[in-house]
Amino acid sequence: MGQEVLDAFWKSNDRIYNENTLLYHRLARACGLPDCAFWLLYTLRSEEAPLTQTQLSEQLSLPKQTVNSALKKLVEEGVLRLEAADGNLKNKRVCLTEAGEAFLRRPVDRVFGVESAAAARLTEEERSALVALSQKLLDAFRAETEAFLQTAAIGD
Repeated sequence: MGQEVLDAFWKSNDRIYNENTLLYHRLARACGLPDCAFWLLYTLRSEEAPLTQTQLSEQLSLPKQTVNSALKKLVEEGVLRLEAADGNLKNKRVCLTEAGEAFLRRPVDRVFGVESAAAARLTEEERSALVALSQKLLDAFRAETEAFLQTAAIGD
């Protein structure tokens, strides 16, 4: 396969990724939230169980400091509370307050409806194929990235 074809593939893939990111940014703003706070609440709602700060950081692929800053603001606003996890004072579970539950029912839960409506425009076969191919590309990209990182230092 020629390099031009591969370059065109990545250009299209990157455009789709960036447009998707922009749509979620607009949804976050419509919910009255910064992006990180939106994703924290979205993830907590989709998991339907408290997660630790570390788990949120890992699931969202965000630095712990970024997550902690957003969590601190949401705790101050009364949307979330932190509880010691398994007696470990350093690793805390992030829980929704009653006010947080009420807040999520208004704008954030509607985002799940938007996603469902969009996904319903695809057939079951198309949805399955999209997930399978996205995972296959991610796995290949991860393998190539690991190989690259083992042989070269970025920035050298």
